[in-house]
Amino acid sequence: MNSNPTIPILVAHRGYPACYPENTLVGYEVALQAGACYVELDIQLSARHTPFLCHDDNLKRLTGIDQNITELADEIIKTLSIAYPQSTMAADAIVSPTKTAPFADLLSFCLLLEKWPQAKAFVEIKSESIVKFGLELTVETILQVLQPYREQCIIISFDWQAVALARKKGMQRIGWVIPRWDDAHAKIADTLAPDYLFCSIWRIPPSIEERWKGPWQWVVYTVNDSQTALQYAQQNIGMIETDAIGVMLSDPTLKQHAC
Repeated sequence: MNSNPTIPILVAHRGYPACYPENTLVGYEVALQAGACYVELDIQLSARHTPFLCHDDNLKRLTGIDQNITELADEIIKTLSIAYPQSTMAADAIVSPTKTAPFADLLSFCLLLEKWPQAKAFVEIKSESIVKFGLELTVETILQVLQPYREQCIIISFDWQAVALARKKGMQRIGWVIPRWDDAHAKIADTLAPDYLFCSIWRIPPSIEERWKGPWQWVVYTVNDSQTALQYAQQNIGMIETDAIGVMLSDPTLKQHAC
C-alpha cells in the first residue's frame, strides 16, 4: 500500500529496457538493485509449453529472426539473445553493438526474484500463447511454475478470462490490462473487480471523475520522467510503469518509495 499517495510507486516495465535488453535477467537484476519494489514481465510459452520471458510472439523485433517463440523448442530459444538498446538513458549501462543478453525462462526469473523478498512481480500472460495453446493450459502451466513464489507474484493480462481463471486457481491478487476504454470494458472491470487496473497513458481519462470506480489500484504505462510521474500521483494514480527505473529512482522524491 502507498503510504504517501502524492509520490507514486514505480513498476520496472520489462525490467530496465531503457538501458538493458527487455525481459532479461540482467535488466531485472539491475532494476531490483536500483530499488524497484515492483517489476513487470511478459510470458510466452515455447512449443514445449515452457514459460519464457518475452513480449512478442514473433522474434524479429528482438532477434532479427522471423520465427514465433510459441513454435520453437526450448533448446533453440536458449541459443538466441537480445541486443542491448542502441541509445541509453543512464551512464552506468555498458552498450555496444555486439553486446547481448539471453532469453530467460520464468523459473530462472523467480529464482532471481526471491533474492529480493520485499519485491513483487506483475507476470503478464500474453494473448498469443493463449490463442495458440488454449486458456486452461497456458494459465495452468504458468501457475505451476509460480506456485512456490505466489506471495511475490501477481498475474496480469489483457485477457480478462485469464486473470479470472488465475484467481479461481488460487492467485490472491490479479490485474487486468484494459484493451479499450468503453462501456463494455467498464462492465467487465466492475464484474472482475481486479486488484489492479492497468491503462495506457494515452487511454486513461485525465479527469478523476471520468475514471471507472472500483476497488482496484490504477497503474498507468509508460512514463519515463519524474515530473510526469508526480503529476499522475496528484491525479490519484498511485503506480507508474517505467522503462527507466534506475533513472527515475535517482530522483530524490521518487526514491522515497524505493525498496
